[in-house]
Amino acid sequence: MWLSGDHKVFGDQMVVYADGFYQNVKTHNELAAPATGSFQTLGQTTLAIPPHSPIAPGAEPPNTPTHAETGVPADAFNPFNPFEQIISGGTRARLAEFGNRLFDNETDAWLSTIGIKGDKLFNGSWGYDAGFRYSQLKNTVTGTQVSASQFNRILNQADPIFQPGGVLAGQPAFNPFGDFRAPIPSNEATIDFARVHPKDEDTSKLWTLDATIYTTALFNLPAGGVGFAFGGQFRRESLKEEPDMLNVEGDIVGNSPVPGAEGGRKTYAFYAETRIPIFSPVTSTYYTGDGKNPQLQRETKAMIPGFYSLEFVVGARFEEFLNNDTNVLVPKVGMRWQPFDEQLTLRATWGEGFREPSLEELFGSPLSTLEPSHDPMNGGVFEPETNTLITSNPNLEPEDSRSFSGGFVYSPKYVPGLNLSVDFWDIERTGVVTAPLADQVLQRELTGTLLPGEAVERDIGGNITRILIRNQNIGNQEARGVDFGVYYQKPTPWGTFTSQTQVTYLDEFIFQGFIFREFGPDNGNLAGRTTDPGMSNEGWYKWKGNSSLEWTWKGFDLYGIVLYTDGFHEFTPNLHPHWVHQTWFFNGQLSYDFTALLPVEEQPVPGYSKGEKEIVRGKDGAPLEKAAAQTSNYGRSVWDHLMRGTIITIGCNNIFGQDPPKAWGEGGNAVGYPGFTYDATGRFVYARLTKRF
Repeated sequence: MWLSGDHKVFGDQMVVYADGFYQNVKTHNELAAPATGSFQTLGQTTLAIPPHSPIAPGAEPPNTPTHAETGVPADAFNPFNPFEQIISGGTRARLAEFGNRLFDNETDAWLSTIGIKGDKLFNGSWGYDAGFRYSQLKNTVTGTQVSASQFNRILNQADPIFQPGGVLAGQPAFNPFGDFRAPIPSNEATIDFARVHPKDEDTSKLWTLDATIYTTALFNLPAGGVGFAFGGQFRRESLKEEPDMLNVEGDIVGNSPVPGAEGGRKTYAFYAETRIPIFSPVTSTYYTGDGKNPQLQRETKAMIPGFYSLEFVVGARFEEFLNNDTNVLVPKVGMRWQPFDEQLTLRATWGEGFREPSLEELFGSPLSTLEPSHDPMNGGVFEPETNTLITSNPNLEPEDSRSFSGGFVYSPKYVPGLNLSVDFWDIERTGVVTAPLADQVLQRELTGTLLPGEAVERDIGGNITRILIRNQNIGNQEARGVDFGVYYQKPTPWGTFTSQTQVTYLDEFIFQGFIFREFGPDNGNLAGRTTDPGMSNEGWYKWKGNSSLEWTWKGFDLYGIVLYTDGFHEFTPNLHPHWVHQTWFFNGQLSYDFTALLPVEEQPVPGYSKGEKEIVRGKDGAPLEKAAAQTSNYGRSVWDHLMRGTIITIGCNNIFGQDPPKAWGEGGNAVGYPGFTYDATGRFVYARLTKRF
């Protein structure tokens, strides 16, 4: 829901405005059945299957898990365990009988603004805008997962829940030795008992107060007025994460404990920008023809050949972060040059940037995930699902960046409506904030150079049970490429045709310090490769683009678009190179605006839209009748109310029903395609009715 409004207090010189936006989004996601990881993982609830019959503590068979290590009660037993020992340690399982993990997300987003602005002040060239904005995002996640403590209980036939008066009295213990493709009926009751529904709530808030004063003519140069704007901003951010107690205690199978998190910061900034015209075209007038029939002619040309128009934009921003006493001053310079006339425009921008780590990166709750890994201490053995815990880092340093872009726009007069553009861009970032790869941590473990907050936990056999990873300032990143654009619009008696094509080419992407072992000790140029060899959820695509064609005529709007995504290189489970192929997707949409059926007013309607001569004016020329009085006697018909602003739309995405390309991710890709780029929706047909009031 979106509401906005404004009120002119003193004409354009003082306008009060406000707006509000609310959105509620609900999504449902399903992931594969819970993966336990190693039954004994440091920091997590230990899972253990009791022996076939009770074993006295201290009498366990040699080299098997003990009661003391696993916490298994002395009288515990599982009649389906074929072994007279506790099963735990490095044992792993996918609890397929419990079904998929379910996640229901509900996001409430609220944004509101109130402010005051004005224009045409003083000599008519000054203006201002000041406002307060508040936004809040609340995300609630309710899941269906498996409780680790209750899973241990349903494995133990001696647990009180199976005794007289217990919730599962008379039921057999859970049998973990079946085949999920042939569910064991007696397991149903125990499965229901172990299922839990944790509820997590995350809330982020942002308060912003800013003010800007501007002028289009601070002073005049021969080429025109010098534009200038300056202002300030105060910003306050907060983050609060409240995990369910099941998550706080680490009572979810396969997950580490997730404590609550809270953080915030305050920032103030000052900024200024100016536009300086150096050259501008001059217009001369003269008469042609004889004295009886003179013809007034106007000619616009450059004052100096090669400098039809030239202007520069210079800006700077100072920002102070009060939470860590960090401050920064970043500049920006831009240039716009038309050497001959308005057909050819050359443009360029250079600037520096600065990014403080997000509150999530600094203070967020730990994230339990599964990552692919190659263990160098075990011959490089590949594990597609390594238990990994990623933690925030309050000691992160800010990121710095430098960017440059330069190109041209060509609008030839001999082809009206055609615009061609080419822009080269180059972006460098230093101190990039991200979580290292599991393989990078394992390599540092091998060389004894683990960073603070990193650890590799192993069982008695030397197998990895969990990797602890912390957000770090990894290294430098550089991206370089070119954007191409073609726009053409042609009005005809049969409607207006508009064609637009946008293409991006990634020439180079280098990420120092973010090393994929599959590509060797030095990644080199990552453009055209997978972003994560162990999953291949997406790639650093060399080419991406779209081309659309639109036809509009008498309320009809027909639109078609072709989307192109390049392929990328990855690896199969046996580490053979594999090309994830490129795709072409086609979408189409047709809409009709019923407003086109209404007659267009050719003569003024009395009481509704008075002609120039019908409006009564005072001595100063201002209308004496207010707008409300002018419209008070006019009533719109029911047909007008019904048709005006009513639009019906039908469309189809992925018209030919194409599937996403196959991706292996060394066997770690769970869905079989690049899941961050594509989805499994297939052909999607939709219809929409819009009414504007």
